[in-house]
Amino acid sequence: MYRMDPNSCYVLKIRLLGNPKKARKEPMCFYFEKVIDFDLTNYEDLVESIIVQYQPRYLEVVHVHYYDEVLKTFLEIKSDQELMYMFEKHAKSKMVQMFIVYWEPSEPYEPIIEYYSDVHIQPKNNIDQDDDSYLRNPIPENEHVGIDEENMYLKEEPKALNMVLFPDKEKDQDYVADGESEDESEDGSEDESKDESEDETEVEEDDELHEVNHAPNIEYDKDDPPMTEGFIYPNMKEFKLALSQHAIKHEFEYNTEKSAPCRFRGYCKRRDEDNCPWRIHASTTDDLCTVVVKKNPFGHDCSSARRKKKVKNATKYWICEKVKDWLIEDATLGAKELRKKLKEHHKVKINYKRVYMGKLLALKQLYGDWDISFDNLYRFKAQVESCCPGSIVQIDHHTINGKIRFRRIFVAMKPCIEGFLSGCRPYLAIDSTFLTGRFKGQLASATAVDGHNWMYPVSFGVFDSETNENWIWFMQLLRQAIGSPNGLAICTDDGQAVMTGVKEVFPEAEHRECMFHLVTNFKKKFHGKVFDDHLWVVAYSWNPYLFDKHWVAMETTKPAATAYIRKWHNRLWSRSQFSTICKVDYVTNNLAESFNNWIKHHKSLNLDDLFDKARQLIMILWNRRRKVAKELDGLILPHIIKKLNAMTRELNLEVVESSEEVAEVTALGGSGFRFVVNLQEGTCSCRQWQVSGHPCKHALAFITSLSNAHIRHYVDLYFSVDKYRAAYAQLIPAMSDKTQWPKSNHGFFMHPPLLKATAGRRKTERYKGCGEKKRKSGQHLCPICKEYGHHWHKCKKGNPEDIWTYECIEEPPKKRTKTTKTAELSIVPCEDGVPTRICFPPSKSLKNTNKKGKGGKSESVRSRDQEPAQNIRSQFPSSFLCTAMKQMFL
Repeated sequence: MYRMDPNSCYVLKIRLLGNPKKARKEPMCFYFEKVIDFDLTNYEDLVESIIVQYQPRYLEVVHVHYYDEVLKTFLEIKSDQELMYMFEKHAKSKMVQMFIVYWEPSEPYEPIIEYYSDVHIQPKNNIDQDDDSYLRNPIPENEHVGIDEENMYLKEEPKALNMVLFPDKEKDQDYVADGESEDESEDGSEDESKDESEDETEVEEDDELHEVNHAPNIEYDKDDPPMTEGFIYPNMKEFKLALSQHAIKHEFEYNTEKSAPCRFRGYCKRRDEDNCPWRIHASTTDDLCTVVVKKNPFGHDCSSARRKKKVKNATKYWICEKVKDWLIEDATLGAKELRKKLKEHHKVKINYKRVYMGKLLALKQLYGDWDISFDNLYRFKAQVESCCPGSIVQIDHHTINGKIRFRRIFVAMKPCIEGFLSGCRPYLAIDSTFLTGRFKGQLASATAVDGHNWMYPVSFGVFDSETNENWIWFMQLLRQAIGSPNGLAICTDDGQAVMTGVKEVFPEAEHRECMFHLVTNFKKKFHGKVFDDHLWVVAYSWNPYLFDKHWVAMETTKPAATAYIRKWHNRLWSRSQFSTICKVDYVTNNLAESFNNWIKHHKSLNLDDLFDKARQLIMILWNRRRKVAKELDGLILPHIIKKLNAMTRELNLEVVESSEEVAEVTALGGSGFRFVVNLQEGTCSCRQWQVSGHPCKHALAFITSLSNAHIRHYVDLYFSVDKYRAAYAQLIPAMSDKTQWPKSNHGFFMHPPLLKATAGRRKTERYKGCGEKKRKSGQHLCPICKEYGHHWHKCKKGNPEDIWTYECIEEPPKKRTKTTKTAELSIVPCEDGVPTRICFPPSKSLKNTNKKGKGGKSESVRSRDQEPAQNIRSQFPSSFLCTAMKQMFL
C-alpha cells in the first residue's frame, strides 16, 4: 500500500459552488477536504477526481481558484505550472483554501473543457418533483441551432450588433404606465416636491433645450467644466448642463436668480444660512448663441451638499446627458440600474422618479418620440418597399373612440422569402416573445433552417396578444408570402391560439408540437422514474417499433399519464411519425427560441427602431453567410461530410449484401437488431436516413464497404452547396436612418395602442415553467431554537413555555383535507387522413372496458377495485409521489 510523503502532502479545503442560474434541490455549496501528494498530482487529474464525485452539468466549464493569503484575493488555476506555484506559496502551512465553480462559458468563444469519466452514475430511485434534472432532455445536442457559427469558414471576428452571446442583464423592471403614480423612491421615501426656483428653471429650460443653434465646437473637461471668468460655452443649454455638473462635482447647490435665453444669474443656495458669497453671471455674445462667463468672483464657504437626500442640481436634463452613452450600449437598462451607475460615477443619490424621467428624455432623443413611432411604421413600409420590391409589410389598425390606433404589423423581406423557397428545407418554427418596452405586445416570428442547421429568419410581426384572430391573421400573411411548399412542416408550442392558426390556414401542413413544452406540462401532473427512462426516448425513436416498445412501458405503469398525452398532446412530437419530405428531425422548438434569444436585447425599442434593427441584424447575417458561400466548393457542405466521416469510425456492424444496392446490417455484441439498407432508394428500415436526409450508421457501414461508393452521393440535396448559395443569393438592402425615410401618404395619423392597466409593476421577464431555472431553495429557521429544518409548532428542542406562547399568539397551520380525484382515462382516437395527429399504439387499458361482469362493472375496473391498496403502494415509493399522485393511489 502506498504511503504519502508527509513533506509533500497538502490539505485542500475545497468549497464547490454549482451554477447559481441552475435550479437545484440540493444545497448550492459543498464543503469537503482532500489530501494529495503534490509530487504525484497534476491539474487535470485533480479536477477529474473532483468532478467524478460532483458531476457538472451539460456544457458547464470548471473554474478552479485558490485564496492567496499575501494578496488577499482568489487566483485562478488553469495549468500545471500555476498549480505548482500554488503549492510553493503554501509550503509552510501545507493547507490551501480552494474555490471551484461550475459555470457556463463567460466569453463568446471560450473553449469548453469536457471531462469524461468511466464512473457510471446510478439514477436516484426517489425523484423529487422539484428537481429540474427530472425529464431533462438526454441528448440536447440533437436540437442544436447555429446563429454565429460562420467562423468555422471565416477567419475574421463577427461584427454583429449585441448578439445573444452577451450574458443576461437586469431588465427594465421599473416601467411606469401612463397615469400611474410613482412618487416613491426605491427606499420607499416620498419624492419631495420641487421648489419654485427649480420649477421655474426647468420650465424655461424645456423651451431652450430643444432649440438647435449653430455653435462653435469648444472642448473642455465634461466631468469638471471650468467656470472661470471669460470662459466660453457654445450655447445656453450646454452652459446650464456644465453648471449643474460643476455644482455636483464641487458638492454645492445653487438657486437661479434670472434665467433667460440670453443671460443667467445664480447664487449659492446657502447664502443666507452660511453667508456663502458665491455667485455667477453669464450672458450671450453678439452672435446671440455663444455664452461667456462674465462674473464668478468668489469661491464657496459653505458645507458639502452631496449627502442630501435630494440633489437639486441633478435635473432630468443633466441625467439625460449622463445616461445617454449607457443607453446606446444597452437600451434595456432600467432606472434602478442607472441610479446605481450615477451614484458610482458621480457620488450622488438621486430620486428614482427623476432618474426615470431623465431616462425617458434620453430615449426620446436617441430613438425618437414613442407617440409618433407607430405612425412612423408607414414610413418604414415605404422605405422597405422602395429599397426591396416584393417585400410584404402589412400594417393593420382599428378605430377606438374616434382615434385610429395601431393594431398589428407583419414584415417579410423578399430575399428571405425567395431564399427560403429555393434554398431551405420546408420547415418553419413559429413562436412569439413578449416585448419589454412601453408597449407590452408580442413579437411573432417564423424561422426556417438552412443546410448548416443555422437559423434562417423568414418573417416577423407584432400584435397585442396571442389570440386566435391575431395568429390567423399572421398565418394568412405568411401563406401569402411563401405559399404552401410541398412537405411543409410547422412546429409550434402547445398554445391553443397558435395551434388554431396553423390548423385554419395550413391544414395540409405537418403540424409538430414542441417536446419541451409537452414535458413541461407533463411533469406538473405526473412523476416517476418510468417517465424519465422512456418519455424522451419515445420522442427520439426513429421507427414505430421502438416508439411502441417504450410507450407500452409507460402505459403499463401509469395508464392515466399516457391517456393525458393522447388527449392533450396528439400533434406530432416523435421522430417515428415525422414525414420523410422536409428532412428536419427536430423534436423541440429551439429554432424559434433561438430567434427570440437573438432579438431579446432590442425588444425594448420603439417599433420603428425594432423593425429597422431586426432588418439590420438580418442584413449582417446574410452578408457573413454570403462570404461563407464564396468559400465553399464541392457537392455537399463540408461540415456534413466531416460529421458523416466521423460516424464511420468504430462501427461494430456486420454487412451482408443481398445485391449491389441492398444489404442487411446487423449490430454485433449488443441488441442484435438487423436493418435493411437500400442505397438506390435511399432508405433504411430504421428510418433515420429518410427523416434526417443524411445516411444513418447502418447505411454508412454499407457505403464504406463498397469500393466505388462515396458518401456525398447519398446525402440529400437540401445539404448541398448549391442550395446553401441559393438561400443567400439575394441581398438584404441597406437603408438610411429613419429621419431620411420617405413620407407616407396614408391620409391619417396612427395613434399608439391603448395600454392595458395591470395590477403591480410591469414584468419584463416571463414567468418560469416548472422545468426551467428557479430561485434558490432554502431551509426554514425555527424562531424558538434558532435551528433550520422545522417550524415552531414541531420544535422538540425549544422551551415548552416558548412553544405555548407561540400557540397563544398564532395557531398552528391546519392540516389539509384530502380530496378524492378520479383519473381521466378517456382517449381521443386518431383521425384518419390527418397528418398532424400522432398515432399511438392501442391502449391496453381499453381492451377490457367492454367486457362486463356481474354488477355491471367492467372486469378491469372490478379487478382494480378488488386489488389491495398495499399492492398499489408498493409499486410507487412514497418518497417521490407528488400530492396528486398520493391522492390517486393512496
